Amino acid sequence: MPEMSVTARLRAIGEERPAVHCLTNTVVQGLTANMLLAVGAIPSMSADIREIRDFVKGAAALLVNLGTLDAARIEANAAAIETATANNIPWILDPVLIDRAAARCRTAKELMRLRPALIRGNAGEIAMLAADAKTLAQKTGAIVAVTGATDYVTDGTCEITLEGGHMLMSRVTGIGCAGTALLGAFCGVTERADYLNATAAGLQLLGSAGELAARDVAGPGTFAARLLDEIFKAGKASLQNSRKDND
Repeated sequence: MPEMSVTARLRAIGEERPAVHCLTNTVVQGLTANMLLAVGAIPSMSADIREIRDFVKGAAALLVNLGTLDAARIEANAAAIETATANNIPWILDPVLIDRAAARCRTAKELMRLRPALIRGNAGEIAMLAADAKTLAQKTGAIVAVTGATDYVTDGTCEITLEGGHMLMSRVTGIGCAGTALLGAFCGVTERADYLNATAAGLQLLGSAGELAARDVAGPGTFAARLLDEIFKAGKASLQNSRKDND
């Protein structure tokens, strides 16, 4: 597991309040924003080309999610990534459903050449970009996270495997997309050399929160609310423990 604990990273997020700019799937914007707020980060969502550069300059991390992709969003993605790169801000590629549309897959392959800090996808999406996650990490220099029943994270050399989560996570639209934004918050308070462990810590939090949220729920609607509650409680507890340590 990560050398720096999940609790310590949550404490850093709560204290630093990193902004994460999300060029994300329009279907999941609300859940994504709320997950970032629950952990103590500050979300922004604008895809307007007139202001995208300003939002990215003020962010600690950028998420580029391909879930709802059109010409205007492609233009916004390019401007946002250029700004993030110029300002040494980590950006994350979430290649949503690139295994379902050839044009979207071509876009993802173009973007992965622009040096993302992290690529997060399911097994089918990652397979469209390289033979396997390790090869993709070596090819791009990015941390690669493959999420599913078991999560796998690699920098091309080291590997971390994580068990956890609950099947209800696959019954709520956007848990994975919002989870990728959560990883942006974790990377946003972390030195680049430690993104592998920061990513693993974020996935561990999401998985454990999913397990706790699934206890005695009626179904996916209740589960989604409980998941946010569990993430909020974890962040709140980390700050309370920090205050006790400083007393």
